[in-house]
Amino acid sequence: MIKFFLILLVIISIVIPLVDAVPLSDKTGLKFTFPIKTDDYSFVIEVTGNLEVTNLDFDKEQKSITLFTLSSLENNSLEISFPQDLVGGDYTFFLDDVEFYPSIQEGTNVTFMTMDFTGIGTHKIEIFGTTYLDVFEIKDVIDYKISDGYVDDIQSDISKNSIIFTLFDPGDNGKLSINLSDDVITPFNDGSFIVMLDGVESDYVIDGDVLSITFVSNNETIEVFGAHVIPEFYEIAPLVLTTSFVGLIILRKYKKLFV
Repeated sequence: MIKFFLILLVIISIVIPLVDAVPLSDKTGLKFTFPIKTDDYSFVIEVTGNLEVTNLDFDKEQKSITLFTLSSLENNSLEISFPQDLVGGDYTFFLDDVEFYPSIQEGTNVTFMTMDFTGIGTHKIEIFGTTYLDVFEIKDVIDYKISDGYVDDIQSDISKNSIIFTLFDPGDNGKLSINLSDDVITPFNDGSFIVMLDGVESDYVIDGDVLSITFVSNNETIEVFGAHVIPEFYEIAPLVLTTSFVGLIILRKYKKLFV
């Protein structure tokens, strides 16, 4: 009788994992976690498969993730999950310098890439995106007009709660008009802002929801300080990413979204 129960337990231990063996990680058991720290932000890339991932490189200039693998099997399976805020947009994939077309599934904040390929030995897998740290681009949402000059760039400084406009080819009668919005920058408690032209405090005019600043040809930067700027959202991005990532793992296991 004891022998019978032992045999039954062995059968159960084999059959049950096979029934729920939808995620690749459950089938292979080989998991690799790579923390990525870039421009003061932290992300995690996870790789699962039936081969060894010996190294992972991230290049923010190329917006690329490169994996180096070592396989002792002819048939290889791999799944890569990475945050879209790290690398996003339109993807291009290469396997050993040849363009490859894996299966792609995108969650709210995480992209899952699965691929099957053949070949014993070393392989290089490259993922190229078109966006990097695409959590919040203030230049894409701020509404402004400028006369007698151009805005070359717009950046935010979270530590100082400011927005910095870099000028290009300014004239002596230039004016920058910014449509104020609490979605971008909020004033101090008394409703005021601080404006600096090349590091020197300057006057400004507020007419309704429009803040206007005049500048001359030798000015290079205009910095507007308020109570806070919306890019503080960056600070909660890792928490949002982690919550979404855990949620996706739970859904994969119990609802089998990736069958």
